[in-house]
Amino acid sequence: MYSRSRMLTPLLVGVLAFATHAHAQELKVVASIWDPYVSASMERNGVAPALVRTALRRAGYRVQLYLDDWPRSLTATEAGDFDAIVGVWYTDERAGVLAFSGPFMQNRLQFMKRSADDIQLRNRDDFVGLRVGIVEDFAYSEQQYDTTGIDIVSGGSVGENVDRLLANELDLVLGDHLVLRHEADQRRAAKRLEILPLVLESRSLHLAVSRKRPDHSQIVTAFDKSIAAMKADGTYNSMLANYRISN
Repeated sequence: MYSRSRMLTPLLVGVLAFATHAHAQELKVVASIWDPYVSASMERNGVAPALVRTALRRAGYRVQLYLDDWPRSLTATEAGDFDAIVGVWYTDERAGVLAFSGPFMQNRLQFMKRSADDIQLRNRDDFVGLRVGIVEDFAYSEQQYDTTGIDIVSGGSVGENVDRLLANELDLVLGDHLVLRHEADQRRAAKRLEILPLVLESRSLHLAVSRKRPDHSQIVTAFDKSIAAMKADGTYNSMLANYRISN
């Protein structure tokens, strides 16, 4: 026969779990559309919000996700209008107002060209005279590149720059390789566009919490622990596979 204490144990665990969930802190988290990482149409708004939501839920938080335009999402989080922002690159300037998690994904920055164009990128001289599309306020690198003789053209999004590439208004577009591939596929232009093998940089993707929250350090620590646990138990790779992304 089971003892009274053993019979009550599952009930107590359930009550405690319910109480913890009921009193979980709600976090207002923002993200900007950046397919396939953040999407208005994909399951759970894309892989980056899905990973963040799961990690924060495991850490005992309830997440209310909002989608807003870039860079307004960043400035609003810095101002404390949102508690955290999904999927940003680290800079020292941003770290003054945002507390950064450890990396939870990696971005590989490459260049896209028209397939018909004879452009090869081996050294800096190969860029001279070319029109290169970038996205305004993206922190592509923490180091300074010599852009003398290169026409750097700012756009509102990678998709906008890909449209300008197809219209012969740009020669190259800089972006994450998955984002570039997605934008080409969306335009049914995969055969007309080519991602060059040169990797400018690899940047890590982070959750960033507004330092206006007094508990920003605790949130970051809890998130990092959850991501580590998700990698250890296989949840992380399983979620990436669900979006056809390899680690």
